[in-house]
Amino acid sequence: MRTGLAGLLGGFCVGGLMLLPATGAAAAETRAVIVLDATAQMNAHLGAKTKIDIARASITGALAKLGPGASVSLWTFGGNPQKKCEDRADSLSGQSREATLPALTKALAKIEPKAGRAPAFSAVEEAVKAFGGDKPVSAVLIAGTGDDCAADVCAAARALHDAAPQTKLTVFGLGANEKAAAAYTCAAKAMVGTFTAIKAPADLDKALRQTLADAQVETAKAAPASEAAPPAVAPAKPSTTAIPSPPGTDAGKTAAATPDEAAPAEPPAAPADKPAPPAPAQPEPNVVLSATLAPGLPMLDAGVTWEIFKIVPTPTGQMREADAPLWVGGGGQAKAKLPDGRYKVQLTYGLATASAEVAVEGSRVERTVPLDAGTIAVEALKSPGGDPAVSAFFTLYRQGANDAREEIGRSSIAPAIFQVNSGSYILAATAGLSRLETPVRVESGKVSVVSMALNVGTLAIRTLAAPTAQTALPAWHRLFAEGANPAAKAGAPLVRLSGASPRIDLPAGTYRLETVYGAIRDVRTVSVAAGRTTPENIILDAGEAKITLPSGKQDGVCAVYEAGGERAASPLVRAAGGEPHFILKAGRYDLECRAKNKPDAPRRAEIVIVAGEVKTTNLGE
Repeated sequence: MRTGLAGLLGGFCVGGLMLLPATGAAAAETRAVIVLDATAQMNAHLGAKTKIDIARASITGALAKLGPGASVSLWTFGGNPQKKCEDRADSLSGQSREATLPALTKALAKIEPKAGRAPAFSAVEEAVKAFGGDKPVSAVLIAGTGDDCAADVCAAARALHDAAPQTKLTVFGLGANEKAAAAYTCAAKAMVGTFTAIKAPADLDKALRQTLADAQVETAKAAPASEAAPPAVAPAKPSTTAIPSPPGTDAGKTAAATPDEAAPAEPPAAPADKPAPPAPAQPEPNVVLSATLAPGLPMLDAGVTWEIFKIVPTPTGQMREADAPLWVGGGGQAKAKLPDGRYKVQLTYGLATASAEVAVEGSRVERTVPLDAGTIAVEALKSPGGDPAVSAFFTLYRQGANDAREEIGRSSIAPAIFQVNSGSYILAATAGLSRLETPVRVESGKVSVVSMALNVGTLAIRTLAAPTAQTALPAWHRLFAEGANPAAKAGAPLVRLSGASPRIDLPAGTYRLETVYGAIRDVRTVSVAAGRTTPENIILDAGEAKITLPSGKQDGVCAVYEAGGERAASPLVRAAGGEPHFILKAGRYDLECRAKNKPDAPRRAEIVIVAGEVKTTNLGE
């Protein structure tokens, strides 16, 4: 793990991505499939925003740039915890693929990350097959975690490429760990695409727009001459609207655009015997701003969000910054053409912020703004010097006066990186029921490396009907602190679990485990050791009994008693319906069933329960 953290510290600076215009393809059809991660991992923060909010904003911004002929499909995985590895959904189900931007935006807003399983590539496969692969298709996977359902993502990608050779896969990993990044890189290459690790919101904005622009170009190249898109027609001039450019836009463009400044529509292609007219020259920026973590350190080359506000006089003669930014951009530098005046510059890098004032007075302004920031690099280990706690979740708090604290960031990446201003912080690491906090002091321009040993182990529960059974039972479990009595009403359990083979990380120690399956209840003591996985196989000696009532009769109510027991005693279990069903320990039992319309005419029988088997008793015979 030391090597992994050191490798991450040596390479967490991300190079800038250049957004190029898709010339000659503005009116071409775009065929794209966007597959969005909706697992609980997308609730984690990447910088100041959650991953799902970053993805929503980037997708909306990229789709707004597409023409009216775009065919876009939006799929998700991880939004329904009950479906697990079958959790794939078409967010535009029942709608035209040429869905309007409002429809796509509405579908994005409804996505609520919930589930823990991530069938990422099977969602890509289903989305591509539903869309059709007879023409070029750009498949875009935006994932905040790795695929934990596919046995071999790379092999599955090769198979999909053979089935749909005109499909190109582009994967954007929002804080993906090394294992997930390696799998997605292999899958993307198998489908003639690329994997990009997203470290900041502006990176996803740029990369996604470029991907969809490339899709337009590829579609235009593949279209026959008879299907060539007609020349674009210049739209009517819109009314003046002052809208800040989203992070990641060209740093030479200002936020406000008047009708006379609106970009003209793409002109028709020039005849072959005449050269194309030169592109209009962009105004030379007169303000160039750079950012650095601390004075004397190299300038940052990506991941910075810039906002420039004009400083204006108030009616009382005071000076204050305008409510809305005049210019917004993203990247290592801010390059803007600004009129003379005074300006307030605000910049954000991860969780670190800074501000400065600049004055433009007819000459070029070049300035480097120090963030007074450092880096926290944190890893969580199961035990001192042990294996990484891969399920760890980190929460960062700002330390205030009088022991007050303010949560400022979260991360599910292991190891995690936080860019913050210098100062005192509290870092909390959580894995299952284990939680550890530690103070962290961050100095400007330096990296604070934190290793947190959670003293945690893993309890792996497997419930079987019989010792020779191969399939685990979907039992319910409750875990209590050592010495707690599960039968007592007072004292809530530490955690409730369900499913065939649940696993949970726990602080090392001893616990009371209660398992319930049908009418069977098992209570035992389990011990968990730090840094180890403790398998707990629970053999219930359980079988099933199905009761078939006389044909044509009304539903009945059946009760099961200990063999030879008194009917005055309470039954072990009751069930009602047309075919009552019981789960019991192996043995012999007395059965008594009464029809709802004849409660005084019971039918009685003896039933035999065999561990791991299902026995049917027919009361109609």
